[in-house]
Amino acid sequence: MTVILKNENCTVKCVQNGAMLQSLVKNKMEYLWQGDEKYWAGQAPVCFPIVGVLKNGKAVAFGKECRMGRHGVARINPFEIKEQGENYVIFVQHSSDATRAQFPFDYSLEIRYTLNGDTVTTEYTVLNTGAEPLPFAIGGHPAFNCPLCTDECFEDYSVKFDRVLNKKCLRPDIHTGLVDTQQRFSVLENTDEIKMDHSLFTEDAMVFEHMESKCAVLMGKNGKGVRVEYQDFENVLIWSSANGGPFVAIEPWTGISTCLDEDEIFEHKRGITVLNPNEQISYKFKITLI
Repeated sequence: MTVILKNENCTVKCVQNGAMLQSLVKNKMEYLWQGDEKYWAGQAPVCFPIVGVLKNGKAVAFGKECRMGRHGVARINPFEIKEQGENYVIFVQHSSDATRAQFPFDYSLEIRYTLNGDTVTTEYTVLNTGAEPLPFAIGGHPAFNCPLCTDECFEDYSVKFDRVLNKKCLRPDIHTGLVDTQQRFSVLENTDEIKMDHSLFTEDAMVFEHMESKCAVLMGKNGKGVRVEYQDFENVLIWSSANGGPFVAIEPWTGISTCLDEDEIFEHKRGITVLNPNEQISYKFKITLI
């Protein structure tokens, strides 16, 4: 089922399958990547209860074995529509036999999309519905068309942060998805801007940990683009496909993919949140169409 949120300038489409954004249109221009198997068939999947990968697809969480593929179980299991209004929709997923077969914990995950003016707010709320601690990471994975305009090319775009940074990034191994924290790459050296070039992504994403900046703007020469504000997230990834895909993803994550210096214990991974029974937590990020 598709849910449409609409105002004078913008139309947002969300799909119940995966509880994800499917379309972001402003003034008849599509901003959200529409998916293409040649490059990447996805659009904006929800990453939960892991972001990235587990080593060999498995880990042990509080003594229980977990076996999950990239980005976890939420995106591949059903959601229901909990509530819907003129400018918002709330999807919910409850743990099930299918989720517990891979991630043996009980939870409720709500995803709310709200359209106000040119801005779409995504809010994740995780509730521990079980009787034991719930460990998880969560993140968004929205990708945006780049270029947006027919007279532009990929290299006409840049990602600009809200402050000058000196920040080296990590990169997941393009084959395994694992991160070597001993290898860091100089990307932001006394600058607030990364100029887009497909060569940046031949070795997968740029992973920025513990970001002081909480806003990134992807914009082209014509002044069209998106602003992503991620106040509740520690980490942000900038990614495009290694084969020259015409999109850029800006991904706010609470954690990062499994690192080579981490053991098999899930709760030891970087950025893991642990909720006690009946405890909940929410995270928001905003996408503004420019």
